[in-house]
Amino acid sequence: MYSFIRSVSFEGAEKVCFNPSSGEPTNSKRINAKSEVFCCQMGKLGFSTGHRSVRFTTKKTVIANIPSMLTYVLGFIILSYVGILFGILYLLFCVLALVLFLRYVCTYCPSYGSRCCPSGYGRIASKLFKKRDISQFPKMFKTYIPFLSLIWIYPLLGSIFLLLTDFSWYFLALTLSFIIVGFVILPLFHRYYECRDCPNRENCPWAK
Repeated sequence: MYSFIRSVSFEGAEKVCFNPSSGEPTNSKRINAKSEVFCCQMGKLGFSTGHRSVRFTTKKTVIANIPSMLTYVLGFIILSYVGILFGILYLLFCVLALVLFLRYVCTYCPSYGSRCCPSGYGRIASKLFKKRDISQFPKMFKTYIPFLSLIWIYPLLGSIFLLLTDFSWYFLALTLSFIIVGFVILPLFHRYYECRDCPNRENCPWAK
């Protein structure tokens, strides 16, 4: 029923298999540090990971969200200097973007409703929305990326406005901090912390 393709070492992880008919993790068992984690090939679903598959603990999930949260906070601070209303609207937009992400991306992901989702969004989505056709996941994610990118674009526009109209070294430092966190640390964190252990890595536009 399950097709094991390879094993790797990973400290403090859990052994996970996927049910080919439903895409849900099954037969999970806690294993000791530096044990092997077996990856399963979801052949019948058309998904082949080729990567280790782990269940993320609450601690790991919280850590995984830190760079994103820091990006939102810096964006809020920048736009609040343009006007407090802009800062509030930005936070509301971030919340809206998250809800839409849960509905139009997470519901199509094979990690929907499981702890194999690095960000934890898959579990939240399962409480709010029903599961969709996972074969459409890459397409739905690609469609959503332009909208998601506005989370980075709006603060950058605010930074440019502040630097042109009321330049200060503080605003410059704030802008550089946002760029470093949002465009350097966040992508690297996703690539080497979240995406590295995601069972859907090969099929996710965000991981490529």
